[in-house]
Amino acid sequence: MKLHSRTSAYFVIISLVVFLIGGLIFPNLLRSIFYNQIDENLKEEKLLIEEAITESDSVPDFRSDFGHLIQVSLLRYPPRKIQIIQDTSMFDRSQDEFIHYRHLYSRDYNGSRGYMVNIFKPLKETDTLIAEIYISITILFFSLLLMLLLVNFYISRHAWVPFYRTLHQLGIYNINQEVPLRLEKSKISEFILLNQALEEMSDKIRQDYFSLKEFNENAAHELQTPLAIIKSKLDLLIQNEQLKEEQLKLISSVYDATTRISKLNQGLLLISKIENNQFPQSDEVYFEQILDRIFSNFEEIIELKKISIRKSYVNPIPQKMNKILAEILISNLVSNAIRYNIQGGFIEVQIENKTLTISNTGAQLNIDPRELFERFRKSDKSSESAGLGLAIVRKIVLLYKMKISYTYNDFIHTLRLSF
Repeated sequence: MKLHSRTSAYFVIISLVVFLIGGLIFPNLLRSIFYNQIDENLKEEKLLIEEAITESDSVPDFRSDFGHLIQVSLLRYPPRKIQIIQDTSMFDRSQDEFIHYRHLYSRDYNGSRGYMVNIFKPLKETDTLIAEIYISITILFFSLLLMLLLVNFYISRHAWVPFYRTLHQLGIYNINQEVPLRLEKSKISEFILLNQALEEMSDKIRQDYFSLKEFNENAAHELQTPLAIIKSKLDLLIQNEQLKEEQLKLISSVYDATTRISKLNQGLLLISKIENNQFPQSDEVYFEQILDRIFSNFEEIIELKKISIRKSYVNPIPQKMNKILAEILISNLVSNAIRYNIQGGFIEVQIENKTLTISNTGAQLNIDPRELFERFRKSDKSSESAGLGLAIVRKIVLLYKMKISYTYNDFIHTLRLSF
């Protein structure tokens, strides 16, 4: 959820809570104000009635004066003074329903004569007015809330434009490019500080990145030269006919170790280049063509191990990626299927749409399948492999956002690549 959406949600929730609390208080407050005014009117009417009774010493008809029901009774004795104002309901036969009234009941006396007054003020119009006011306030509240949300959305959308520009520039920024990260200027202080911090951090990362990249390349290059010299000298020693068998075995062992170091160095350098995205060029590659070429390159080993090859290409779709990495990816998968195959086994290759499946016979793994794509993980510890083949495959797969999975069933290993 975006920040302005979350803040808007909080604003709506708080506004609704406030409205609900106000909705419980406001009608009672409004009713109290109207009823207080009605009660004051009833008291004034009672005073007018008392004055009329005192002046005329009779009970005049007040309905024509006040327009609502008034009952006045004279008493022969002075009663105890009392005045009560309350709500009541009476059945109206003309309308065939109960009518809600505000009722004033009073007993008083003047001299030796007493009187009792009942004034009934109908509340239908007042209740209707209160309901109309409440509905109007509710409509006004939601209209204001909607307007505030729209204004808040508009302001937030424009206020956060520099932030989204910064995000976009960070998303398209490539650390390999020569130009350092330079973000657009903003007039908002917080975004100015954010952009400054990001630019300083990116400059430091670029310096560290290029330093590490240069170190890896120099180290790999410098290692290759002495390794090549060592291998050439060992070749000369092996060709020396004066060497004893025991010495020859020791030199061969050193030669094999040197070869493994050279392969390891090349593999780690390749992984570093992949991680640093040093293969930017992309072309349409056809995996079926690469497979045919690689199987042709391994033809002697395949014949030696008597491995049968089965191929099935159904509607193959090209993949856009670097050609060198495509060759390395397929070569590592095929060589892995050949190296760990059994004598007289088979390799089955299927391409259907954008899925490549390579199945081969072989012994069960001695490691957890989940560790198969990690560096230096090998099922056969005695193998001459550096243990980087599938790790390189995994790096290429991640680089191009492909998916690869491994399964094993009845001595058949299956690698499935979705691209």
